[in-house]
Order: sequence, then structure tokens, then C-alpha cells
Amino acid sequence: MFEEEDLKDLTPTVNRYEKMLKDKKELFFDVEQFESLSDYYYESGRVKMALRVVEMAYRQHPYHAGFTAKKVQYLTANNQIKEAEKEIQKLEALSPNGYELFMSRAGLHSRRGNQEKAIEFYKKALPLADFAEDIWPLIAVEYQISGSYEKALFYLKKTLGAFPDDEISVYNIALCYDLLGQTEEGIQFFSDLIETNPYSEIGWYHLGILHAKKREYHEAQRAYDYALLIDDSFIAAYYEKARVLEKTFQYQEAIETYQMSFEMEGPTGFSYYKIGACYLKMHKSQKARSFFTKAVHEDKELDEAFFELALINDEHKEYNQALYNINKAVELDPDNWEYLFTSAEIHKRAGRLNEAEEIYKSLIEKGYADPDVFIDYAELLFDLCEFEDGMELLYKGVELNPDSADMQYRLSGYLYTLTESDEANIYFKKALHLDPDRRVHFFQLFPKLRDNSEVKDLVAKMSKP
Repeated sequence: MFEEEDLKDLTPTVNRYEKMLKDKKELFFDVEQFESLSDYYYESGRVKMALRVVEMAYRQHPYHAGFTAKKVQYLTANNQIKEAEKEIQKLEALSPNGYELFMSRAGLHSRRGNQEKAIEFYKKALPLADFAEDIWPLIAVEYQISGSYEKALFYLKKTLGAFPDDEISVYNIALCYDLLGQTEEGIQFFSDLIETNPYSEIGWYHLGILHAKKREYHEAQRAYDYALLIDDSFIAAYYEKARVLEKTFQYQEAIETYQMSFEMEGPTGFSYYKIGACYLKMHKSQKARSFFTKAVHEDKELDEAFFELALINDEHKEYNQALYNINKAVELDPDNWEYLFTSAEIHKRAGRLNEAEEIYKSLIEKGYADPDVFIDYAELLFDLCEFEDGMELLYKGVELNPDSADMQYRLSGYLYTLTESDEANIYFKKALHLDPDRRVHFFQLFPKLRDNSEVKDLVAKMSKP
């Protein structure tokens, strides 16, 4: 990327070039000016303008292979693969074993998803490069994409050796250790990094993440504190430190840490949501409600906050508001099973039984086979006096969840109620074997069955050593 000083030096060239376009006449620019102009437009996201620059550069300097290579790069970035291939043929004619050809071929193979060939050509370019360290991170990326994280680490570490302040390499090294599941090795690497560069806030930050992954929360918090001591505007470190405080049940301290981040970037919907979640864990429902409300005002796409508001509304029997908030959550994340199931429950409690039935039905049609879906849906059908459909649903639920004690207990309870004792005994016995302690809940649901002689006999047999 261009530094501020570089942009200042380039401004006269850019102005001269754009005035030339406006006047519709072609002026001469030397090779270095064309290279700077094309890079400027490309890095500004104006790929078509960058292509226009290299077209003119090629006319004025037809034997300079670098411009053809740049054109290949820009065409590839613009997904104009066929056009890029034609330009590569020109490169082969200019320099059949040149650096620009190998780099262009590597970039094109990378774009096509052929990482093996991309790596092959990057490695061919290495001995021809003025600065091999510029190619190392490109090779590392290809190895990362192909899942060869050990090899990616090798080139990332070489890159970091050449550019000690390269935060992207540090981040990717941390990512590779994470994907390899090498937490201990990662901790050792970042400990060594900090040993040589104790003021690397990004090093302390990643050391904290790795310690947190191992549930070494004290060490993680210490690492985040050092990162923030070096850079008190490091937003990600505030968030990670707050997460560690939450995990260690220090909710008030977590809230204060989230609020400290406000000084740097102002409050966000997500930070309000996280503070609300802390208050919820502290059983301060009204404070939680206040921050969840702030969260959705700040970020109208924050489905998690709408969901939490719906739960609070539901708990306080504020059904109209609960329905509004759960509908918003579902609208934002329509495939979230928890949102849909909660929506069905709230509709049921709000007396919207037909709507609740449609939601339960859609859940099952989508393949959600959780026992609670079948149990709650069956209860709703019984409330609607649709007894046969309710029993059919329970049988299907048991079939799909043969290891669910709750499903077996529930089916047996209804069968006893319908005086289908022989069949009920089979399911009750299975339920006892699966989870004998859940019979307490069973008797809460079907209190009259405490005195049922067959039920008592089965419980007594289960209790015998």
C-alpha cells in the first residue's frame, strides 16, 4: 500500500495523467511513472483504470515485460482469465524463463484454485527475484489454502524474520497453529517472539488467545493486559480480555472492560449485546433488557440481541413484544433451529396455536429431529384435540430418537392415559433403563400414575440390586 509520503510524491504524476485523459491526447511517461500509476489505481480498487495505464505503458515501452505481467495480474484479479492467458503468451515470447512469466503463471493458477501449480511457479520465480521475501508470503497463502499448514508455517516464519512488524504474518502463524491443533507449540512460538520483541502487542494478543484456548485464563488475562499496556486502543484485546473475564465469572469486570473499548471506537451493537449478556448472567434482567435494546437500536441486524429480548419478554408474559422480537430474530437467521423452536413455544404461550403448529411442522419438515420438538408439538396437538396426530407424532419422535428417555417417558405416559397399558409398560421400561432419574419429571407430568400398580412394579424392579 502507498504511504502518505509516497502519495504526496505521486500526486503530480496522477494529476498530469488524468489531465491528459481529459484533454484526449497521449503524453510520454517513463517506466517508473507508469508502474507507480498502475499500482496506485490497482490498490485504490480501480482495476479498469490500472488496465488502461498498462495498455498505454505497453505502447510506449513494448519490450518491458513488467507491464505485460501487471496486465496479467490485473486481468486475473478482475476474473478475466482468458484475456490473462493471452497476455501470458506475450510474456513467453518476451522472456520464456523470466521472473515476470513465472509470477504471472503462479497468480493465474492461484486464481483457478490450482495451489500445487501456483506453488511450483512461485518457487521457480524465487531464485530470479530481487527480494525473495516478497514471494514467501504468497507461497504461504497457497499452502494455507491447500491445508498444508506445516509448510505454510515455514514460509510465514521466514517472512516474519524479514519483516518483524508484519502483523498479517503473525496472524496467519497463529491461525496455522490453531488449525494444526498445536496449542503448546503456538504458545512456545509467541513466547519466543515476545522474548525478542517484548513490545509486540500483536504477539501478546495471540499468546493470550492460545492460553485461553487451553483454559489457562490467568495467563491469558495477563497477556491481554500487556497488549493493552503497549497499545490502549487495541480493540480486539479488550474484547478477548472481557471474554476471559466472563468465563471466570467476573461479569462486572467484563462489563467495565467492554465499556473501556467505547473510548476507542464508541459503543457498537455487539458490545452492548455482550454487556447485556453479562447482566443476564448476574440475574439483572432489567439491566440486560436495557442493553439488548440499545444493541438492536445500534445494529438492526443483530439477531442474537432480538432473541434475548424475546426470551425476556416471554418470561414476563409480554407476548406481543416477545412475538415481535422473536420474529425479527428468525427473519435475520431463518435457519437457526433454536430461534424457530423458541418462536413456536412463544406463539403457543401467546395463544397463537395455529401459527405455532405451522412452525413445529416446518421444523420437522426441515429435518430437525430434536426430542423437544416432537414433545412440544404433540402437546400442542393434544391441546387442539388432535389426539391421533399427536400420538403418531410421538411414535415418530421415538423412532428418530430411540435413546431419548424423555421421548419414551412421554409416549408411555400418554399410552397409560389412553389405557393402553401393555404397550405403555414397554416404553416405560425402556425409559427407566435409559435414565431412571428422569422418572421424577415423568411423575410431575403424570401425577396420577404414581399410584398405578404396573408403574409401581416396574419402578420397584428397577430399584432392586
